[in-house]
Amino acid sequence: MKEKAFKACLSVIEQEGWKGFSFAKASHASGIPLATFHDQFSCPTDVILHLFRRIDSEVLKNLELSEELSPKDALFEILMARFDAAEPYKPILKSFWQEWILAPEEAPSLASQGFSSMAWMLEAAGLENRGIKGLLRLQGLTTLYLLTLRTWLADDSPDLGKTMAFLDKGLSRAERLAGVLNSF
Repeated sequence: MKEKAFKACLSVIEQEGWKGFSFAKASHASGIPLATFHDQFSCPTDVILHLFRRIDSEVLKNLELSEELSPKDALFEILMARFDAAEPYKPILKSFWQEWILAPEEAPSLASQGFSSMAWMLEAAGLENRGIKGLLRLQGLTTLYLLTLRTWLADDSPDLGKTMAFLDKGLSRAERLAGVLNSF
């Protein structure tokens, strides 16, 4: 039932946008009792957090990296896999990206999930995400991912050329900065 309720929520967000979403609308459209949504989600942000965790899980489940990849190349592959996994949800994510800022009370849980997601992506790349160096790496990757996400949301090309170029350039900068930081 949770999957059906989740899909009903996504359908309403896709049709009416993030601002237009409510559990009552999802209940009405799907015929699922409102109490079922209450049992599954504590607030609307939980729907998006569930989507983010689902994307993380899909990436981690299907990831096959060559051990010869540099950290930069591994992160490139991982983050592009994340965008591939998010592709079916692009209209929903676009609506959310444009409208969530109107609900600042959602920011703490979104930030927490964003850091968690990027910590898992660093883990998948075999990179430390703890301690001072790990925290800097985590903050940098989260920032780069959010900036790249903005590019991806506007990139309608089939090959995602703009997204790949932006991500590659950002990872190259991060790699140079890491080299400088490692020299201290």
